[in-house]
Amino acid sequence: MDMRATLPDAVPTYALYGERRRPLLPERLHCESIARRSHAYGWEIQPHRHDLFVQILYVRAGSGGARLGDSTVALQPPCMLWIPDRLTHGFHFSHDIDGDVITIVAQHARQLLAGVPDLLARLDQPHCLRLHPATGDPAPALRIALDALLAEIGTHDAGRLPAIESALRLALLRIARMADAGCTAGPSGVTRADRHLRRFAALIDRHFREQPALAFYAERLGITTTQLNRVCRQQAGVTALAMIQQRLLHEAERDLVYGTRSVKEIALNLGFSDAGYFSRFFSRQVGQAPSEFRDSAWRRLREAGAAGADGVSAAADAALHPAG
Repeated sequence: MDMRATLPDAVPTYALYGERRRPLLPERLHCESIARRSHAYGWEIQPHRHDLFVQILYVRAGSGGARLGDSTVALQPPCMLWIPDRLTHGFHFSHDIDGDVITIVAQHARQLLAGVPDLLARLDQPHCLRLHPATGDPAPALRIALDALLAEIGTHDAGRLPAIESALRLALLRIARMADAGCTAGPSGVTRADRHLRRFAALIDRHFREQPALAFYAERLGITTTQLNRVCRQQAGVTALAMIQQRLLHEAERDLVYGTRSVKEIALNLGFSDAGYFSRFFSRQVGQAPSEFRDSAWRRLREAGAAGADGVSAAADAALHPAG
């Protein structure tokens, strides 16, 4: 695969690679081997992006290459690749690749490092971190943190979920520290348009409940609304308004599934002055009324629980691998 090839005009957006359907329940974490998914695609993952997720690729053996935005980087194991949300990326792997890909809800990853904003800012860009001892002291510490995280994900011991949270927070801190120390190998691949999109997404996260006009966002980015729409269409394949609506919808789904507030209370909390308008908005986007969506989601969670699964494994699989 020529990683320098021109990107397609329309870069697909996936939940996990190859799965176009938006997940019913946006769970926090999913893990699988790199070989499991890439084998199905001939060891080549075409350029794509994730709107809601960040990813960690932990490569222990084998070889390959990654395209990150407009740049390429060679994967020289042992290494770790950090992929921020909304960044176009693609890969090619050797047949003997050995490693894991951990997919995390971007908002959750940011919440885990909210107390250290300087380090959190380092995760807005992609990083390829070499984990050889010669890289310096941070490399062994990151390997230990990643191994501990994978070990907790692979067990069903008591206290598994809080242990995963702790291990994930430590791994994210180690990644950010290495990036802060300048241990990144290769170019970042982040363009000006990428930066505009990421700043826009961050502004949406802070202000979506207020539902300000599009001009509010454009002014804070220092560009016009026309330029903002152009960036969103080029980088995300949707309009700026669609990005705002997707964020509202994502929060509405989480409120419906993981909370007990009424539809009216959820509507008001999301900045809708009328519950009826919120219900029509939600139904147009999802194909179900809010109450129907909640009933369906709770039924799936009960079924996952009846199968003896916990909230990170089976519920995440049900969300990220919907039937059909």
